[in-house]
Amino acid sequence: MEQRVPSSIIRAVADSITENLGEKSLRLLFRQSGLDQYYADGQLPPDDETPAATRAEFEKLFTVAFSIFGDRGIKPILLRAGRQGLHLFRQHNKTLSVLAGAAFKILPTDPKIKLVLSRSAKAAEEALYSPHRTGEMPGGYFVEIENSPYCAGTTSDHGICYIPVGFYGEALKWATGNDYQVDETLCRAKGDPFCRFEIRAKV
Repeated sequence: MEQRVPSSIIRAVADSITENLGEKSLRLLFRQSGLDQYYADGQLPPDDETPAATRAEFEKLFTVAFSIFGDRGIKPILLRAGRQGLHLFRQHNKTLSVLAGAAFKILPTDPKIKLVLSRSAKAAEEALYSPHRTGEMPGGYFVEIENSPYCAGTTSDHGICYIPVGFYGEALKWATGNDYQVDETLCRAKGDPFCRFEIRAKV
């Protein structure tokens, strides 16, 4: 069976591109990515968990986006889509969100962070078919993604997986009420074996 990502993830990217660059840019991106069927007659992909693009199609969406808009053009759009992804995660996992929200009220900061990182990474792993690992490091925490779809087919001298950067920054703000710095220190786009995101409290 083909691996397909949820429609809501495609929708988050589509909404962010439309809001920042307009409908014509979104139509261009979908056409050049071969994803016209997900934007037929101007209808955006549904904001739900319906299986949509294949894993390979999802990867191509980002490859083409970097090709068309460039790193500087697409970065703020994907960061925004990542932040929106956290709200979609909460919306589509309401029971878990309620339980997590209740836990956040009583847990100390460290357990809050570990809880939100482990749960959200597990959900992302299931949606994207990419193994995720979370853990602690001196002065902070990390998330590692194998075979990240966000940088497949693109070469860069720096990390370009902007959606996870936006997502995890927003997730920790939800959990703790504080801002955290998320830096991608390893990325397959620059030849690293996997993508690693290091998370520290802002000072």
